Amino acid sequence: MLVYEQIASPTGFNTILTNSGSMKTTGYEAALNARVLNQPNLKWDIGVNMSTYKNTIGSVPGGRIETDYAGATLLTVNGFPASQFYGYKTAGVFSTQAEATQANLRKRNYDGSFTNYAAGDVHFVDVNGDGVIDAADRVNIGNPTPDYTGGISTRLIYKRFELNGLFTFSKGNKVYNYTRYRLEAASGVENQLISVNNRWRYDGQVGASPKATWGDPMGNSRFSDRWIEDGSYFRLRSLSLQYYIPIRNAILKSASVYATGNNLFTLSNYKGFDPEFSANPSVFAQGTDMGLDPLFRNVTLGIRIGL
Repeated sequence: MLVYEQIASPTGFNTILTNSGSMKTTGYEAALNARVLNQPNLKWDIGVNMSTYKNTIGSVPGGRIETDYAGATLLTVNGFPASQFYGYKTAGVFSTQAEATQANLRKRNYDGSFTNYAAGDVHFVDVNGDGVIDAADRVNIGNPTPDYTGGISTRLIYKRFELNGLFTFSKGNKVYNYTRYRLEAASGVENQLISVNNRWRYDGQVGASPKATWGDPMGNSRFSDRWIEDGSYFRLRSLSLQYYIPIRNAILKSASVYATGNNLFTLSNYKGFDPEFSANPSVFAQGTDMGLDPLFRNVTLGIRIGL
C-alpha cells in the first residue's frame, strides 16, 4: 500500500511516497436470480444481489496515520479498518449551569489558561478522565464503509405489457454531514439552517442545540459525533412500464410506448439531501457530504420505433 512518510527536512521535502504500507481486504458477494412465474401470458423474474467487505490495516509507518479532510480527522491505525472517523463523543448540551458545574469540564486556551464549560455548551465526553477536553479524548466515532450493499431487480411481463424495477440499498455506513457542520455552527455571520432556531437560549432549556457564540471559543462545533449520521438507505433506483404495440407493417419492425422514472423515492434517516454520494474519488472523501447536488427525480415518456 502506498503511503506518505515523513522525511528529514534537509532534503527540502516534508514527505516521500513509499510502498511501506499493507492492507488486507476480504469480502463476499452473492446473487440469486429466479423466474417465479412462467406462464404463456405471464412471466415474473426476480433478482437479488448483496455484497460485503472489510479491510484491515497490516502496517503503516509509525503504526498510525491521521489525515485531515474537510474539518474531519480520519484515523488509519494498524489492526483496524482504514480511514475511520476520529473525533469527540458528545452527551448532549448542558441545559443548566448547575449541570455544567457538576461536570467540571474545562478547555485549555492557547495561553495555557483554562475556561470551564457552561450552560449551552456541548457536553463532550471526557474519555481519559482528566477533566480537560482536548485531543486526547478523541475516539473512533464512525466507519464510512457500509456493512453491506445490494440491489433487488424485478421484471413482470403480462401479454404486451412489461414492468421493470430496480431497488438499491446500503446498511451500516456512517456519513460526515459537512454541510451541517458549516451551517449549524452558529458562530459567525453566515446563513444557518432553520434547525439553529432551536439553539440554547435560557437556563433549563432541554433538547436544544448549542448556544450561538461569536467565534465558537469553546469549540462546540469541533469534529464530533454530532456531525456523524447513519447513511443507510433503501432507494427505488428505476421503474419502467412498457407496452409493445402490435405491428403488421413492412416498414416498421416494432413499436412501443414507455414511461420510465428514476430515483422515485428514498427511505433514509439521513438529514442531508442524499445519503449516496462521494465528494471525490479519494479514499479520504468517502462518507463525507460536502453539499454536492443530490440524485434528482425524473420521469420520461417516450415512443420506441424499430425500422
